[in-house]
Amino acid sequence: MGCHILLCLSLVLSIHGGALQPLPAQPPQASFAEGTTAILPCPLERGNIQEYHAFWFLQKPGKGPVFILKHHIDGKVERAPEFDERFAAIRDANTYTLQIRKARTEDSATYYCLAEANYFNTAVSGSGTQLSVTGGKSAKEPASVTLLSDAYQTADSPTIHALCIAEKFYPGFLEIKWSEAGVNISEGVTAGPVVLNEDGSYSASSILSIPRSRLTSDISVKCSTYHIASGTRAERSLEQCQGK
Repeated sequence: MGCHILLCLSLVLSIHGGALQPLPAQPPQASFAEGTTAILPCPLERGNIQEYHAFWFLQKPGKGPVFILKHHIDGKVERAPEFDERFAAIRDANTYTLQIRKARTEDSATYYCLAEANYFNTAVSGSGTQLSVTGGKSAKEPASVTLLSDAYQTADSPTIHALCIAEKFYPGFLEIKWSEAGVNISEGVTAGPVVLNEDGSYSASSILSIPRSRLTSDISVKCSTYHIASGTRAERSLEQCQGK
């Protein structure tokens, strides 16, 4: 619900601001080693940065957005009580920057910057940067990566469905990719939600639908996972599900 509120607020206020609205731009991903300073830039591609307040939020998979701080036009920084001075706001040239000093595994999240101007009544959010803090002791690789398929059970079906599941990893960012003869597949792929488990770990899944005619003894279809924080990779072959 919180995520929907943030996105709807951004959309409504963006429309209201019209052509004068600012345009925050954020890189989609970033990774930093635990203990270093994570630097998350948010350039303002349209508008004068000196005329806008900056807000920063974070959101972890399965949870709503959380307010971190507001960086006022006059330079004053207002933080939420649960965030200390490790989270520093910087305004330089035409870029907002959030610095996270001595980054921890638990800081892994998607970070959103939002530009707001009182006199335009305009607030526009960037698309978010997915931060992964790597190498920490609390990072956990997936306990299991499983590939399930109906390829062997439904031999007469023209379409094969495969489900790749990674379970009990932390933090909650994990890549799942499909490949055919070593070439990445995007068509017929449906990403499942990242699920927050009761123990604080995460699970994720991906479904592939592929014509049976494309499966031959010479072509290998595989599911590959990469957990960024722990640096671990796993690979499962569809042919194993067919009993080959």
